[in-house]
Amino acid sequence: MKRKSLLIVLALVLVFSINAVSFAAVHKGGTITVGIASDAQSLDPRYVTTASGMYISSQIFNGLIKLDKNVQFVPDLATWETPTSTEYIFYLKKDVKFHDGSEVTAADVKYTYESMLDPKYASPKAGNYTQIVGADDFINGKAKEVSGIKIIDDYTISFTLKEPFAPFLVNMNLGIVPKHIAEKTGKEFTDDPIGTGPFKFVSRLVEQQTVLVANDDYFEGRPNIDKVVFRPLPESSVGVIELETGSIDVLMSVTQDDIVNIENNKNLVLDSASGTNYQYIGFNVTHEPVNNKYLRQAIAYALDKDSIADYFNGVRTYVPLPGGHYLAKEMANSPDINKYEYNLEKAKELLAKAGYSNGVTVTIKTSSGREELAQIMKEMLAQVNINAEIQLLEWGTFYNDVKQGRAEIYLLGWLGIIDPDGYWFFHSEMTPPNGGSNRMYYSNPTVDILIEKGRRTLNPELRDQYTEDTYKLITDDCPMIFLYSEADLAAHRKGIVGFEPAPYPVTILANLKSVYLEN
Repeated sequence: MKRKSLLIVLALVLVFSINAVSFAAVHKGGTITVGIASDAQSLDPRYVTTASGMYISSQIFNGLIKLDKNVQFVPDLATWETPTSTEYIFYLKKDVKFHDGSEVTAADVKYTYESMLDPKYASPKAGNYTQIVGADDFINGKAKEVSGIKIIDDYTISFTLKEPFAPFLVNMNLGIVPKHIAEKTGKEFTDDPIGTGPFKFVSRLVEQQTVLVANDDYFEGRPNIDKVVFRPLPESSVGVIELETGSIDVLMSVTQDDIVNIENNKNLVLDSASGTNYQYIGFNVTHEPVNNKYLRQAIAYALDKDSIADYFNGVRTYVPLPGGHYLAKEMANSPDINKYEYNLEKAKELLAKAGYSNGVTVTIKTSSGREELAQIMKEMLAQVNINAEIQLLEWGTFYNDVKQGRAEIYLLGWLGIIDPDGYWFFHSEMTPPNGGSNRMYYSNPTVDILIEKGRRTLNPELRDQYTEDTYKLITDDCPMIFLYSEADLAAHRKGIVGFEPAPYPVTILANLKSVYLEN
């Protein structure tokens, strides 16, 4: 990255020298303002489930491990080894300090994971760790601690699992919180979060801005800049204008509609990385009329998903995986996965089978950024006499409605997909209020069993087969229509050096510098 940044700076120097006007110099310090699509719902890593929350909290916290830009696991706060198929030992780096100056120890790691499993905190991520030995007894109040999380010494901690669990490492990049602070503040920890990351929390004005400052004692070296300000900009077009005028320096929430304007502006740079996302249509299968599987299937057939993907410059996907994922590509060719290829006659046939030969009205809830998709859906569904009423809501209201089961049909995306595990979205244990993201309230006992089998096997080929069998059933039940995935897009002003986008949620801002002109 340093080499790349140096080359960029040298190129700028050459350009300005040729013009005999000025020269470019790398400037450390100062403030970088970053535009994001929405405000974070929480900054506590045990509760963060949104992209914006992850972008901010990942600057404040470190996990035991992290993902690099190639979406491979590498050490962060710790190195690790796996002596057996059910045991993971983590060795903490020494002299790593929290922002209050206290040293990170194994006690903080144990507290972080146990507090997340504690029912009184109701973390939406708790379901990812129930495979740890003793987690169930702890959750049910039968034990005061999780027996499978053992402190070996101040810098060594082990996790023992009930059985082999393929996605375990995927969930071990959770930000570590300081026990002596978090256990006192409880759920209010999010109001003044303290981690080990390159930036320290300063202040937050809800829906306006979050301010972070450089951590002078960061164990990987002080960030190049002094301050980062995150500003929620729900309207992407407004974000581009703010970028053009210099009101912000980096825009993380770039949409396909913004590409032309950014590429046509000589002062802006468009960045992209392989996407770890997919866009989808969710059904709350407990709500009438979409509690009828045949109606859901009719809607799926009535939508020209190839045209939708092309319209949004996306890569169509047929399963809940990014289009570039190797399993997504394999399943796109599988005859056992229902692709719901555009077929109006099939849609009408299923609509009649659902009992709606004379048509039906459905309600689609969405927020800014997906209203155009909602309009396209409305037009396509009208061809088979399905009347779609659109409710465009402010993001916070919309997201709360989805989480609390008040949305019949909703439009959302899922980010950070690096593993095919479907537990979060499709296992019946993950329906609210139990935690997790099964906001379709979908339940299929066979799917539950297949997901659990896939999680338990460490044989890659067998796991892939379980995954395909799982998504065969899910696509048939159709609690969700899979649309497309996109590259992760961002943009920055040419005066910013060191910004290197990576697949969500990897992008870290510690290496940013600015370039300024001197006459």
